[in-house]
Amino acid sequence: MPRILSFLAVACLFCAQAAAAPLYTGEVGVETDERTSASEQLDALDRVLARLTGRFESSLVAELGLGAADLDDLVLSQQLVRRDVVDADGESREVLRLQVEFDEPSVNELLKRNDLPRWGRERPAVLLWAVIEDEAGTRFVEAPRLEYIIREHARRVGLEVNRPLRDALDLTEISLQDVRGGFIGSADASAARYGAGVIAMLDLRLQEPDPESPWWTGRWRWRVDGQESGLNHSGERPEALIRGGLERLASALAARYAVVDLDGDATRRLVTVHGIVDEVQYAEVLRYIANLSVVDDVRVVEARDRRITFEILSGGQDLETYLGLGGLLEPQRRATDGQLHFRLAR
Repeated sequence: MPRILSFLAVACLFCAQAAAAPLYTGEVGVETDERTSASEQLDALDRVLARLTGRFESSLVAELGLGAADLDDLVLSQQLVRRDVVDADGESREVLRLQVEFDEPSVNELLKRNDLPRWGRERPAVLLWAVIEDEAGTRFVEAPRLEYIIREHARRVGLEVNRPLRDALDLTEISLQDVRGGFIGSADASAARYGAGVIAMLDLRLQEPDPESPWWTGRWRWRVDGQESGLNHSGERPEALIRGGLERLASALAARYAVVDLDGDATRRLVTVHGIVDEVQYAEVLRYIANLSVVDDVRVVEARDRRITFEILSGGQDLETYLGLGGLLEPQRRATDGQLHFRLAR
C-alpha cells in the first residue's frame, strides 16, 4: 500500500469538491451573449436550491427573500455555455445558457440557517422504462425529443436516469404490458444489469388526438427502498408529464435521503473499507464518503494491505445506512467497539 499512502495528501485536496460540484451548479437560458444580470444568477440559484432540497413547487429564492446582495457570498464563478437541444420537431439546435457555480459551504450554511434539508451525493441511479401510446400505436419511448426531455430534466433535478437498451436480453424479461401495468418487479433483473437502485416506469397515453387541443395522461410508478409509489397526472403535452414525474420522484428520494444540519455534538466513527487495491479505487471511496450529506469531515488514519481505515465525523444520523447507499460499499460487519467494516463492491 505505499503508493496509496503517497497519494493520500494530494487526493484529499480535491476529490470531495470535484464530485459535488455539479450539484451546486445551475444553468438558465439567456437570449444574447451580452452582460448577464443578477436576476439570471438568482434563477440559477433557484435551480440549485431545488435540486438540494427536493422542493420544486415554488421558488426558494423568493421564499427566503434572497436578492442581488446575497450573491457575493454565494457565487464562485459564471460563464456562458452553448448547449445542444432537441426541438419539438426532433431537430437539434444550439442555445446559449448561463452556467453559475455556487460555493458549496456557503449554500449549505444558507440551508442550515433556514432549517432546510440537504440532499447530497446519496442519489441512487434510476432505471426508467417508458412506453407511449398515440395514433401510431403502442411502443417503447425512443423519440429524440422525448429522450432529450428525460435527459435534460433528470440533470436539472439531480437524478442519474439510465435508459434500457431494449435489446433481446431486456425484452425477454420485460414487455410493453409490464410497463403499462406498472409491474415494478418485472424489471428487477434489468435494474441489476444497469446498476440501478431505483426502478421507475412511465406510461404515456394520448387521450384526445385533436391537434388543436391534445390531451395526454401520464402514469408513473417507482420503487424506493422496497416501497412502491407513483403519480397519475394529465396535460396538453407529454413533455410536461415527464418533467412533473421526474420532479416528484426526486422529491420522494430527497424525503428519504436528505438531512437537516442541526447544531450539536458530532460523532466520530472508525470505518474500514476492504478490497482497495490502487489509488483510483481509494480516490473513488474517499470521494463517495466525503460527499455524503451526513459526513462533516473524513480523514485517513490507517492504510494497510488492501484496506483503509477512515475516521468520519458525522452529525449523528444513521451513518451505516448512508455508507451502504449506491452499491459502492457493501456492509461486512460491525465490531464490538462500534467500528464499521465495508468492502468495495468490485
